[in-house]
Amino acid sequence: MPIIHSDYRAPWLFRNGHLQTLSLRLFRHRPSERPEPDHFSTDDGDELELFWYRPGQSDTLVIFSHGLESHAKDGPLLSFAHTVSGWGCHTLNWSMRSCGKRLNHTRWFYLGHDYQDLKALVNHYSQHYRRIYLVSVSLGGTITANYLGKDSSEVNPVVKGAFLLSPPLELDSFHAAMTKPLNNWLYQRHFVRSLLDKFERKAAYIDFGKEVDMDWVRDCKSVDQIEDRLFAPMHGFESSKHYRQHACSLPHLKNITVPTYVLTAEDDPFIDNNQLPVKLAKESTNFYLELARHGGHTGFVKRKSDHHHWYERRFQWFMERTAVA
Repeated sequence: MPIIHSDYRAPWLFRNGHLQTLSLRLFRHRPSERPEPDHFSTDDGDELELFWYRPGQSDTLVIFSHGLESHAKDGPLLSFAHTVSGWGCHTLNWSMRSCGKRLNHTRWFYLGHDYQDLKALVNHYSQHYRRIYLVSVSLGGTITANYLGKDSSEVNPVVKGAFLLSPPLELDSFHAAMTKPLNNWLYQRHFVRSLLDKFERKAAYIDFGKEVDMDWVRDCKSVDQIEDRLFAPMHGFESSKHYRQHACSLPHLKNITVPTYVLTAEDDPFIDNNQLPVKLAKESTNFYLELARHGGHTGFVKRKSDHHHWYERRFQWFMERTAVA
């Protein structure tokens, strides 16, 4: 039954999906309190950038996973973590491979199907905390859902819940939406520029192998082309479509055993509402789905009278509802 009736009411100026989506980049700043920098060494010799808020002692850790072409110090996500740290929790924001201030040591980029780094972080820090919650935005939600659904029998028992904000659970429609003229101009061209910049910087010190045609990659004009010409051959996929089929988390949601909350909006420029797991949420006892009328993609702008953003309030409610001793 966990279909959540959404009480979110957008300010009248932000009853538009694009304005909601762009709002956090335009109007929200990083918290004044700086996070504590750290790093995590992976088994294959790579390094992940970490940022902590650890006020006092706590037995609860909340791990924050960012979205496409973002990073651990992304302002809205860092602000979210700072807010949660005020609830008696420790928070950890991590940069996926090829994200963050410094590029990683290996040739690998982050992809929606690859949850091994998240799994490694959870397993490592489970030694220090009794409870771990996973908060993910956009593509980070795809990765988290794949971790919980594809690897459900191996999910660490200290994971008590997951909160997914605007997750693209089905990637074909996500990419189709990105190619729409306005979406391409507002978002995709910036993603492409950022990804190709990272590719060039990494090419200066990394051999991408004979399976990658360097000049063909440099000519990419869309995220789909980058996936097709760079990510797919690097990771053993036949094409970008083959990768997306493998990365799609929708078929695996039914396998998730920990309480999971999905918050999304009808006016999200990227998410196809027809692909939302409504039937699963209606039949499940621990899979929550909230579909707000407005909110855009990870937006959910607050009113002047609101102390916290809507997704912060919903996550707090979710934590309290799923709290265990």
